[in-house]
Amino acid sequence: MIMKRTIIVLLMAVIMVLSLFSGCTKNDENTLLVATNAEFAPWEFLKDGEIVGFDADLIKLVAEKMGMKIKFENMEFDSVLVSIASGSCDAAIAGLTINDNRKKSVDFSTPYYIGASQILIVREDDDVFTGTTKEELDEQLKNKTIGVCIAFTGEAYAKGDDEWGFKGIEGADVKVYDNASTAAEDLKNGTLDTIIMDDTVAYKLVDTESFKGVLRVVDIPLTTEAYGIAVKKGNKELLEKIDKALKELEEEGKIKELFEKWNIDQE
Repeated sequence: MIMKRTIIVLLMAVIMVLSLFSGCTKNDENTLLVATNAEFAPWEFLKDGEIVGFDADLIKLVAEKMGMKIKFENMEFDSVLVSIASGSCDAAIAGLTINDNRKKSVDFSTPYYIGASQILIVREDDDVFTGTTKEELDEQLKNKTIGVCIAFTGEAYAKGDDEWGFKGIEGADVKVYDNASTAAEDLKNGTLDTIIMDDTVAYKLVDTESFKGVLRVVDIPLTTEAYGIAVKKGNKELLEKIDKALKELEEEGKIKELFEKWNIDQE
């Protein structure tokens, strides 16, 4: 009896530990479990403990069209697509760039934003990154100390990634950060020469109280990207519902209203 009771206790402990790492926990069929990384303003960020932003508003409207509620699961960015591939979350929205590499593990909705790009953040007094084309900036990035965020497109661009089609920056010392704000602090303090970041996030960041007048962007796109909502590979039913909702929201002008609300330029 003691042995049996011990085994039961151990099994329960294992289940509890596994639940801590599952990322998302299924509630009911009427709830869409949404993975995100709320450190990507204005797309998703925390305000008074609540996840807000363009993506947060959009997925709520999508779920409403589907007759569902949503539950956000906030996690590290490099765990977002893992949670979808594993099936622990239903959908992911986190300023996710659609590319062939990611399509190997998840399926994407039709793009809801086309025209995202990687740009540079530099110090206000910078006189190094003076290029007026991508090619000139790539040359000026050589042998520099570059800040990027983990699993963001900027990391692939700086380090190089064949599946993304990025050659990488020759001689660069690439520093990887958990979030853009920490990288910006290092740039401000002179630890970094520049940061490669998504354009909307970069503009929002340099306009915050901590960095206004200290950092600025170099508005020359290094990439051209599109954002989509991710679902588990092969989940055709959910993908079709999301695409239908996005189409209806586009036709109703609701997505345009969100771009205006969050002051995001449409390309």
